[in-house]
Amino acid sequence: MDEEGVGAEQARLLGEVIGRAGIAVRQVWFHYFTLGGHAGEIEVEAYLHHCLELPRLQRDLLAHAANELLDRQPPLRAPYAKDLLKPPGRPSQE
Repeated sequence: MDEEGVGAEQARLLGEVIGRAGIAVRQVWFHYFTLGGHAGEIEVEAYLHHCLELPRLQRDLLAHAANELLDRQPPLRAPYAKDLLKPPGRPSQE
């Protein structure tokens, strides 16, 4: 896969991952920017919509920012029956 193809695939997968996690593009951009990213919020939006290419370093910095935000979220898990059958008015025991 050439550099252009890699960039397009990174954009597609980044958009998919943050979408599934419910993380806003603005959150990813802001974290990316605090890590030293150079692209503006509009450029990041354009990149995620395949309207703009970014250099590899900037793409990887965006991926890093997203991964750090993802690490802060609890993992998605399937519930057990006991999780769904809590007595009314009683807090869960975690």
